Amino acid sequence: MKTLYLVRHAKASWDFDVFDWERPLTEDGVERAKKVAKELKAKKVMPDKIISSYAFRALNTAVLFALTLKYPATGIEINQHIYEKRAIDILDMLRKQDNKLNKIMLFGHDPSITELYNMLTRKLLLKMSTSSVACIEFNINNWKDLGNSQGKPLFIESGK
Repeated sequence: MKTLYLVRHAKASWDFDVFDWERPLTEDGVERAKKVAKELKAKKVMPDKIISSYAFRALNTAVLFALTLKYPATGIEINQHIYEKRAIDILDMLRKQDNKLNKIMLFGHDPSITELYNMLTRKLLLKMSTSSVACIEFNINNWKDLGNSQGKPLFIESGK
Protein backbone atom coordinates (compact mmCIF):
# COMPACT_ATOMS: atom_id res chain seq x y z
CA MET A 1 0.00 0.00 0.00
CA LYS A 2 1.12 3.52 -0.81
CA THR A 3 -0.34 6.74 0.59
CA LEU A 4 -0.09 10.15 -1.01
CA TYR A 5 -0.89 13.41 0.76
CA LEU A 6 -1.50 16.25 -1.69
CA VAL A 7 -1.15 19.64 -0.03
CA ARG A 8 -1.96 22.97 -1.61
CA HIS A 9 0.26 25.70 -0.20
CA ALA A 10 -1.13 28.16 2.35
CA LYS A 11 -2.56 31.53 1.33
CA ALA A 12 0.10 33.80 -0.12
CA SER A 13 0.29 37.57 -0.36
CA TRP A 14 0.05 39.69 -3.49
CA ASP A 15 1.17 42.80 -1.55
CA PHE A 16 4.83 42.70 -2.53
CA ASP A 17 6.55 43.50 -5.80
CA VAL A 18 8.28 40.13 -6.16
CA PHE A 19 8.36 37.30 -8.66
CA ASP A 20 5.41 34.91 -8.32
CA TRP A 21 7.61 32.14 -6.87
CA GLU A 22 8.83 34.55 -4.16
CA ARG A 23 5.41 35.47 -2.75
CA PRO A 24 5.32 35.01 1.06
CA LEU A 25 2.52 33.53 3.12
CA THR A 26 -0.04 35.81 4.73
CA GLU A 27 -0.55 35.74 8.51
CA ASP A 28 -3.87 34.02 7.93
CA GLY A 29 -2.14 31.52 5.66
CA VAL A 30 0.41 30.67 8.35
CA GLU A 31 -2.30 30.20 10.99
CA ARG A 32 -4.45 28.03 8.74
CA ALA A 33 -1.47 25.87 7.73
CA LYS A 34 -0.64 25.34 11.41
CA LYS A 35 -4.27 24.40 12.11
CA VAL A 36 -4.36 21.83 9.31
CA ALA A 37 -0.98 20.43 10.35
CA LYS A 38 -2.31 19.98 13.90
CA GLU A 39 -5.32 18.11 12.49
CA LEU A 40 -2.93 15.76 10.67
CA LYS A 41 -0.87 15.28 13.83
CA ALA A 42 -4.09 14.32 15.67
CA LYS A 43 -4.69 11.72 12.93
CA LYS A 44 -1.14 10.43 13.58
CA VAL A 45 -0.01 11.28 10.04
CA MET A 46 3.73 10.87 9.53
CA PRO A 47 5.08 10.92 5.98
CA ASP A 48 8.16 8.96 5.02
CA LYS A 49 9.09 11.81 2.70
CA ILE A 50 8.03 15.42 2.15
CA ILE A 51 8.48 16.87 -1.33
CA SER A 52 7.88 20.56 -2.01
CA SER A 53 7.81 22.98 -4.89
CA TYR A 54 10.65 25.50 -4.72
CA ALA A 55 8.19 28.42 -4.57
CA PHE A 56 8.52 30.16 -1.18
CA ARG A 57 4.82 29.77 -0.34
CA ALA A 58 4.89 25.99 -0.87
CA LEU A 59 8.22 25.48 0.87
CA ASN A 60 7.18 27.64 3.82
CA THR A 61 3.96 25.63 4.11
CA ALA A 62 5.98 22.40 4.01
CA VAL A 63 8.24 23.65 6.81
CA LEU A 64 5.24 24.58 8.98
CA PHE A 65 3.78 21.10 8.49
CA ALA A 66 7.15 19.43 9.10
CA LEU A 67 7.66 21.26 12.40
CA THR A 68 4.19 20.30 13.62
CA LEU A 69 4.52 16.68 12.51
CA LYS A 70 8.07 16.40 13.95
CA TYR A 71 9.47 15.65 10.50
CA PRO A 72 13.01 16.99 10.03
CA ALA A 73 12.67 20.21 8.01
CA THR A 74 16.16 19.61 6.60
CA GLY A 75 14.78 16.40 5.07
CA ILE A 76 12.27 18.22 2.85
CA GLU A 77 13.07 17.56 -0.81
CA ILE A 78 12.78 20.67 -2.95
CA ASN A 79 11.70 19.53 -6.39
CA GLN A 80 11.78 21.37 -9.73
CA HIS A 81 8.94 19.25 -11.19
CA ILE A 82 6.07 20.86 -9.26
CA TYR A 83 5.97 24.65 -9.72
CA GLU A 84 4.18 25.64 -12.94
CA LYS A 85 4.00 21.99 -14.01
CA ARG A 86 1.03 19.97 -15.19
CA ALA A 87 -0.46 17.15 -13.13
CA ILE A 88 1.01 14.57 -15.52
CA ASP A 89 4.52 16.00 -14.95
CA ILE A 90 4.09 15.68 -11.19
CA LEU A 91 2.74 12.15 -11.62
CA ASP A 92 5.84 11.22 -13.65
CA MET A 93 8.05 12.53 -10.83
CA LEU A 94 6.08 10.58 -8.21
CA ARG A 95 6.36 7.38 -10.24
CA LYS A 96 10.16 7.60 -9.84
CA GLN A 97 10.11 7.58 -6.03
CA ASP A 98 11.86 4.91 -3.99
CA ASN A 99 9.54 1.97 -3.28
CA LYS A 100 10.83 1.80 0.30
CA LEU A 101 8.74 4.92 0.89
CA ASN A 102 5.11 4.21 1.66
CA LYS A 103 3.79 7.69 2.56
CA ILE A 104 4.68 10.78 0.54
CA MET A 105 3.46 14.31 1.28
CA LEU A 106 3.62 16.65 -1.70
CA PHE A 107 3.34 20.46 -1.40
CA GLY A 108 2.28 22.21 -4.58
CA HIS A 109 -0.03 24.58 -6.41
CA ASP A 110 -3.34 24.75 -8.14
CA PRO A 111 -4.57 23.92 -10.68
CA SER A 112 -2.14 20.98 -10.88
CA ILE A 113 -2.76 19.67 -7.33
CA THR A 114 -6.53 19.50 -7.89
CA GLU A 115 -6.01 17.98 -11.34
CA LEU A 116 -3.69 15.36 -9.88
CA TYR A 117 -6.27 14.49 -7.21
CA ASN A 118 -8.95 14.10 -9.89
CA MET A 119 -6.66 12.01 -12.08
CA LEU A 120 -5.64 9.65 -9.27
CA THR A 121 -9.05 9.20 -7.63
CA ARG A 122 -11.19 9.45 -10.78
CA LYS A 123 -13.43 11.78 -8.76
CA LEU A 124 -14.27 15.41 -9.49
CA LEU A 125 -12.99 17.94 -7.02
CA LEU A 126 -13.45 21.45 -8.35
CA LYS A 127 -10.71 23.14 -6.37
CA MET A 128 -8.57 22.41 -3.35
CA SER A 129 -8.51 25.44 -1.11
CA THR A 130 -5.23 26.81 0.21
CA SER A 131 -3.73 24.76 3.07
CA SER A 132 -5.96 21.79 2.17
CA VAL A 133 -4.64 18.23 2.36
CA ALA A 134 -6.09 15.33 0.40
CA CYS A 135 -5.08 11.84 1.50
CA ILE A 136 -5.27 9.09 -1.12
CA GLU A 137 -4.46 5.42 -0.59
CA PHE A 138 -3.33 3.12 -3.39
CA ASN A 139 -3.35 -0.66 -3.49
CA ILE A 140 0.10 -0.80 -5.12
CA ASN A 141 3.60 -1.80 -4.03
CA ASN A 142 5.54 0.29 -6.55
CA TRP A 143 5.29 4.01 -7.16
CA LYS A 144 5.78 3.37 -10.89
CA ASP A 145 2.23 1.93 -10.87
CA LEU A 146 0.72 5.14 -9.45
CA GLY A 147 -2.30 6.15 -11.52
CA ASN A 148 -2.79 2.79 -13.22
CA SER A 149 -5.69 2.07 -10.89
CA GLN A 150 -8.08 4.26 -8.95
CA GLY A 151 -6.82 5.58 -5.65
CA LYS A 152 -9.08 5.56 -2.61
CA PRO A 153 -9.66 9.04 -1.14
CA LEU A 154 -9.41 8.73 2.66
CA PHE A 155 -10.00 12.36 3.68
CA ILE A 156 -9.65 16.00 2.73
CA GLU A 157 -8.68 18.31 5.57
CA SER A 158 -9.43 21.93 4.72
CA GLY A 159 -8.82 23.57 8.07
CA LYS A 160 -11.95 25.67 7.78
